[in-house]
Amino acid sequence: MKRPPRLRPRILPIVGLSVLCSTALLSAVTGTIKGKVTDGDGKPLKDVSITLKDETRGQAYAMKTDKKGNYYLIGIAPADYRMKFEKAGFQDLVGVVAIVPDKENVFDAVLALAIAKPVKPAWENKNLQAHDLYMENKYEEALALYLEILAADPNVAFIQFNAGNCYYHLANYEAAAKSFREAVRLKPDFFEAYTNLANAYGRLKRFEEAVPIFEEAIRSYPANGSLYSSLGLLYLNTGQGAKAAECLEKAVALEPKNASGYSSLGIAYTQTGDYARAVESYERYLGLITNLKEIERVKSVIEQLKPLIKK
Repeated sequence: MKRPPRLRPRILPIVGLSVLCSTALLSAVTGTIKGKVTDGDGKPLKDVSITLKDETRGQAYAMKTDKKGNYYLIGIAPADYRMKFEKAGFQDLVGVVAIVPDKENVFDAVLALAIAKPVKPAWENKNLQAHDLYMENKYEEALALYLEILAADPNVAFIQFNAGNCYYHLANYEAAAKSFREAVRLKPDFFEAYTNLANAYGRLKRFEEAVPIFEEAIRSYPANGSLYSSLGLLYLNTGQGAKAAECLEKAVALEPKNASGYSSLGIAYTQTGDYARAVESYERYLGLITNLKEIERVKSVIEQLKPLIKK
C-alpha cells in the first residue's frame, strides 16, 4: 500500500509584506506641528524651549524656535499633548494641542513678559508681629517693634503712621503728632494720617499750629472730604465757627454719607447762631446713625435749639 504523498510546507515571502506594512503604519500614525512664537509687540522670539508631552503614555518631544521665532517638528505620534513654551524673562505658556495624523498642525504663540514677584521687606515679619500686638492693645510692645523697623528704615510712611497710633493710645500726643507729620511728609496723600494728626493736635490744644498744615494739604488735594472735616474741627476748636462751617459744608458735599461731618456742622452753625441750619444738620446726622444713646442725645439737642430759631 502506497503512502500518500507528503506535502511540503509552503513558505510565503513575507519580507516584502512586512516592509509594506511598516511603511503604511509610519505614514498613518505620525503628525507634524509648526508655528511661530512672538512677544507682545509681535517681535519673533528665538530659543524658546517648546515641549510636547503625552501625559497618559509619558511620551515627550522637545524643540526650540529659530532666530525668526519659527519651530517645526515632524514624526509626532497622534495624541493630545500638553504643550509648554518657556523662555527666560517671559511667562510660561501652557496649553493642550491635539496632533492629528497626516496633517500639518499649526500653533502660533505670544509670550508675555514675566511679572516680577514683589520682594518682601526684611522687616515684614516684625511688622506682622507688631500688628498683632496692636490689635491686642499691647501698644508698648507694638511700638517697640515699629521703632526697630524705623531705626533700620525711617522712610516707610505707614510704619510711621502705625507708630503714631501707638503713641496716641499711650497718651504721648507730642510723639504721635511727630510720627503723623512724618507719615504725611513721606506720603502727601496719606489722608488717614492727616485725620489722626488733627486728633493729636487737638489733644495738645495746639490748633493754630495744625491749621496751616491742613490748609496746605487742601490746596494740594481740594477734592478730599476728610481734609475739610479735619480743618473744620480745628477751626471749631479755635472758636472760628464761620470758617468751620465753610470747611464742613465742603466736607459733606464731597462725602454725603459722612455722619460725623453733619454733627460737626451742627456745632459750627450753633457757634454762628444759625440755629435753623444747625437743626437741619443734626437731623441729617440722625438719618445716618444707629446708636440709640447717641440718637437720644441729638434729639435732645435739637429740641433745645428749636426755640432759638427766629420765625
